[in-house]
Amino acid sequence: MKNLRPSPAISVASNTSIGETLRIMRENHVGSVLVNSYSHPHSLEGIFTERDLLKWIPEIEKNRAWDKAIATIMTKNPVTLDLPDLDRAAEIMIEKGFRHVPIVYRLEGAIRVAGVVSMRDLFKGLVAERRERKVRDQFLGKRVVVLAHEPSGRDLQKRLLKDHVDLIVIERDFDQNPPGVLEVVSEVMASDLLVLDLDQFQVEYWVSILKAVLAQKHRPHVFVVYDPVLQESKSIVALKKLSQGSVVQVFPKPVNLLEYLRLMERSFKPSVKNP
Repeated sequence: MKNLRPSPAISVASNTSIGETLRIMRENHVGSVLVNSYSHPHSLEGIFTERDLLKWIPEIEKNRAWDKAIATIMTKNPVTLDLPDLDRAAEIMIEKGFRHVPIVYRLEGAIRVAGVVSMRDLFKGLVAERRERKVRDQFLGKRVVVLAHEPSGRDLQKRLLKDHVDLIVIERDFDQNPPGVLEVVSEVMASDLLVLDLDQFQVEYWVSILKAVLAQKHRPHVFVVYDPVLQESKSIVALKKLSQGSVVQVFPKPVNLLEYLRLMERSFKPSVKNP
């Protein structure tokens, strides 16, 4: 599950009282805490979950044991999952009947906790993947033309878009043989979207292309991508103003892929198609 992300781990020392542990869980809105050795803070000794509480609460109430150490009722030596194997979290949780699995990694020979995966995290990951698949489905049959000066810019768009749309990348040595403005406009007019990576282009060049494309009555949508480090301050100001309208979408790098695809989906909907 590529959208799965561990939640931050909330930890307590093994000598923390049961009552204090429950207060920490309540304040942090979590269903589990990891229990570390009080003498070795990074040593994972156990896990305490809402299920543990339900199992032990009659005994706690009977003996008024709220002040006893959480180590007395925690689940000792919990099953963990290495960070590189995160995509196996659902499999492990179903197989073992768990609702929470600590995620660990190795650092200088020692085990460190990266976070905790819960059933809620799995659900959020599934929802995110379903949303991404739905977005991709909106792109079937859509044609996107990419214009970028550097091979790295073209490669970036290939990685972002190759699995989503009918991608046409203008492969050209722009230092020796840049296409003319009219040639670019002719290329993109049959497309649904022009992605223009501004980096390394002369300002006059990309401005001319934008003006020519936007002047067309039945124009494609336009996405502009740029690296703030490589652009002059006056160009960044102009791009920010451009992004305030509804005609052109402007994206500083690094590009947030999911947001990028969502805005692309919105652009392709007939209700917002340019007149």
